[in-house]
Amino acid sequence: MTDKKVAVVNGAASGIGKATALQFDREGYAVAAFDIQESVHDLVLADGITFQGDVACEADVAAFFAQVEEKYGRVDVLNCNAGVVVVKPLEDTDYDDFMRVATVNLGGTFLFHKYALPTMKRQRGGAIVNLGSVSGHVGQTQHAIYGATKGAVIAFTRAVAWELAEYNIRVNSVSPGSIDTPMLRGDIQLESTRTGLPFEEVKAEREKEQAFCRWADPEEVAEVICFLASDKASFVTGADWLVDCGWVAK
Repeated sequence: MTDKKVAVVNGAASGIGKATALQFDREGYAVAAFDIQESVHDLVLADGITFQGDVACEADVAAFFAQVEEKYGRVDVLNCNAGVVVVKPLEDTDYDDFMRVATVNLGGTFLFHKYALPTMKRQRGGAIVNLGSVSGHVGQTQHAIYGATKGAVIAFTRAVAWELAEYNIRVNSVSPGSIDTPMLRGDIQLESTRTGLPFEEVKAEREKEQAFCRWADPEEVAEVICFLASDKASFVTGADWLVDCGWVAK
């Protein structure tokens, strides 16, 4: 048990999830970090636990939250970052591709809410921040399934915000644009291979989708997530915060 606030972060081994877990750690939270990658155990946390598992596996999620309950007895923040992407023309996308993207991006978000909520409801308070995407707002070629799941996460967030309002639990989402993460770099590499263009040339073209013509660092998104999780955002719920450098505004 602890008197510290506890932040549960999935997708915590890399990218935005890792940056957010470390930001919560710096802000004095106890951090419970979850990821399918073994490197989640490499996170250096002042007070925390790490767990390797699949967000789309209910048994893994249940076992993780049992550890969180045993060690801390509370969940003050839930942050769902875990996600996968398939970059293919729709007719080349098979049902296994569809199911993996759907079960991780939407199913994992659902499972983490399902297992966090009993504790958060008991406390009658807390904050949830889900990771949407600019892809949930704009059409992106060869990203139909990914964009559909991220649009669903945004809609899920709005519905759950109303469902949990009576428990004083705030629920919001953050929709990043192009962030310098392993997932985006993998996306660019696929496009480079498909088109025969150099990686840096493809990257430069994608950077033009942002008003400042650059990618963001994961830490820039982590700052917004941690703000939404904090008491400074006490009147914010059911909102999707675009961190897209003006992409949707264009």
